[in-house]
Amino acid sequence: MKTLPKIIPTREQLLLISDPRPGVTVIRGAAGSGKTTTALLLLKQQSKFWLARKKRQNLKGEINILVLTFNRTLRGYIEDLAQAEIEGVSGLNLTILTFAKWALSIIPHAQVETKETVEKIKQLSKQLPLTEDFVCQEVDYLAGRFLPSGLNTYVNCERVGRGRTPRVDKELRKRIIKEVVEPYLDFKMQRVFVDWNDLPGIIIEAHDLPKYQIIIADETQDFSANQMRAIMKCAASPSAVIFVMDAAQRIYPRGFVWNEVGITPVRNYRLRENHRNTVQICRFAKPLLEELDIGDDGSIPNLDSCKKEGPMPVIVKGRYSQQVAYAIDYIKSYVDLSNKSVAFMHPKGWFTYLKLELRKSYLKFVEITREDEWPKGPENIALSTMHSGKGLEFDHVFILGLNDKTTPHGDEEGDATLESLLRTLAMAITRARESVILGYKPEEASSLIQFLDKKTYREQVV
Repeated sequence: MKTLPKIIPTREQLLLISDPRPGVTVIRGAAGSGKTTTALLLLKQQSKFWLARKKRQNLKGEINILVLTFNRTLRGYIEDLAQAEIEGVSGLNLTILTFAKWALSIIPHAQVETKETVEKIKQLSKQLPLTEDFVCQEVDYLAGRFLPSGLNTYVNCERVGRGRTPRVDKELRKRIIKEVVEPYLDFKMQRVFVDWNDLPGIIIEAHDLPKYQIIIADETQDFSANQMRAIMKCAASPSAVIFVMDAAQRIYPRGFVWNEVGITPVRNYRLRENHRNTVQICRFAKPLLEELDIGDDGSIPNLDSCKKEGPMPVIVKGRYSQQVAYAIDYIKSYVDLSNKSVAFMHPKGWFTYLKLELRKSYLKFVEITREDEWPKGPENIALSTMHSGKGLEFDHVFILGLNDKTTPHGDEEGDATLESLLRTLAMAITRARESVILGYKPEEASSLIQFLDKKTYREQVV
């Protein structure tokens, strides 16, 4: 499966990578602006800087480097790229992991339980005037933002990154703490297990942790506040810590404020030029984000910076089988799979019928959702959930089967789930370098379709 072509620094990136000093650096930028490639170029420059410092000061040992990604698919993708950037350089100890895998590697005694976590929280939430799924997300949010000793801070806090509805006022927050969080903490203590949100706190309280001279955290907008605190706990003194982010692409119910997590960036960069997408793809994705509050850490795609022209995105209307037939015909007619990549993305990862039809058409594919390793074979068609496509890029992207069952949300303006879905769809669309095709069945259409501007796409009835 193809990854990125060889990284050639742009004008913006050259200005950024020419300053490889210690300290915290934050790189912000819209989808397609080259945030991840900038981080990899910084990895190369920082490696040279720290190796030169080691030689100059006659220091012993290797330079420890930690690269963190949010999901496993992105980890496998970045590993291939990172290894290429520092190939042949000795004296470096490079670790590339998701936050969860890294946390378990440095606190291996932790016994993490996931199934009982969700079931117990749903059981405890039944008396609240909120859906069980929303309560699970809210507990995940507050447990990721506040340490156990400061959970009551949640009652009066500004709920960053959680949307405006459903409204969770002060009294309802107290009930969440008293009726869900506190009984759940007791439950964990009785069963002697921890969940994923406990791992950052364990790291923060631990001693004899590994220290890294270089840390790069990609897709930082989806890290929790406690994860950010844990990362900084493992930064050597001195060190270079690089956070790469775009709040417009946040797809998990999390959020943090820089001063709240004790981080003061010494350098802030915003990448403004789009190097991935065509003008047409940017225009197509832009309306999905325009009504959302993305804050200072987010960026709307800059149409003026897009120089590349391409075909107008297509929305295919018809039964799912007809959408698939259209996509396969498109690939066979217009895509050279020997040097172009294709991604089929779906909100839930439902690909049973698609896989059958691809095999019938002798089109080889790989499934990359939650895979630890980036596929090394010749197949250039990938199947992925939209979440697992985060941070990746492909020449052509198909998002078929966009119906109301795969994208459920509340009806009120500012609904947190709706905002997350809009961000996720915009993110999936902007994975494409050349073309995007969406598909839906008219009588079961996802409400997300109505947010798109009809002037930015061509409609195809099949």
